[in-house]
Amino acid sequence: MFTKLISAVFACLLLLFGDALHAQSGGFGTFSSTDTLVKRTSPQQIGVGVTLDQITFVDQQAENFGVVGTLFLKANYPQFAFDSEAHGSDVKTYSNEAFRKLLNDAGAQPPYFILRNQQGRRFTQQVSILLKDNGEVTYAERFTATLQAPHFDFKRYPFDTQEFFVEVSSMLPLEFVEFYPLEQQSGMGDLLGEEEWILSNSSIESGSVEGIGGAETTMVALRFEGKRHVQYYVLRILLPLLIILFVSWATFFLEEYRRRIDMASANLLVFVAFNFAISTMLPKLGYLTFMDSLLVGMFLITGSTVLINIALRRLKTSGREDLARKIDGYLVIWIFPILHAIFLFWAVRFFLI
Repeated sequence: MFTKLISAVFACLLLLFGDALHAQSGGFGTFSSTDTLVKRTSPQQIGVGVTLDQITFVDQQAENFGVVGTLFLKANYPQFAFDSEAHGSDVKTYSNEAFRKLLNDAGAQPPYFILRNQQGRRFTQQVSILLKDNGEVTYAERFTATLQAPHFDFKRYPFDTQEFFVEVSSMLPLEFVEFYPLEQQSGMGDLLGEEEWILSNSSIESGSVEGIGGAETTMVALRFEGKRHVQYYVLRILLPLLIILFVSWATFFLEEYRRRIDMASANLLVFVAFNFAISTMLPKLGYLTFMDSLLVGMFLITGSTVLINIALRRLKTSGREDLARKIDGYLVIWIFPILHAIFLFWAVRFFLI
């Protein structure tokens, strides 16, 4: 009883603020003050499909992405069935406003919906509404929107696999409307226009979620995965890091410790400049990623080569050159390579496995 009371209050509030919602988004699936809610013995079945034609951007720092796609809704209104022979066609076409008026005059209920993870406004490019002679209505909307991606996890960056969602949620409680997925009208195009990511494995699924008024509502979500083109990061980041690492190791083969200090210091400055150059493309997060661990580890090791060479130079000037040469031999053959191997094993084990 209490749940029904909450649902009724929620429905009244939606109607009360219907004009404001309609002004913000527009479209067949939003509220108007002239719309009515129809109490049903069972939820109205609404088919929902989403086809993505373009991915306009993926902003990993803001954790959102832009899409251009088509939203499909299918519903049955038997009261709108007509004689196809008398009409001359088995299909009638309507504009958004004309079909809303048809629904209001008949006291029928539109399938109110929102993009649950939408940020900002949804821009509708074109709308098509087709009514078949048996009363089946197909709503198709070409739209552009920015969608939130709160499921991003960059721990394995740049070897990460991310999940993207386009979530279409009903604005009415589950007792009024129930969404089900239209698999034939859902998926992704072949030319998405996104060069950084390899997008695949799309699927559509349905479920129930908490609505904006607190009542349980129904939702259909198009899910797909994205992987990065790893070769870009290998050539632009990992390979330069490897070269900087070998240069640091090569300084130990110089006989003169002063020359070693100069080269190690110059190499450290190169690393700092390289770090600043790539920092703009790295996500600003509150946790370490695989790439962060590589940068921090290489920075510490590169910086330590300067300190080690200074210490060896100090030993030589204090008359303990034999000890310096002995330590130097262990550094070149054992300590430096083993230290890098241990660090790389830890980074791969902790972040990638």
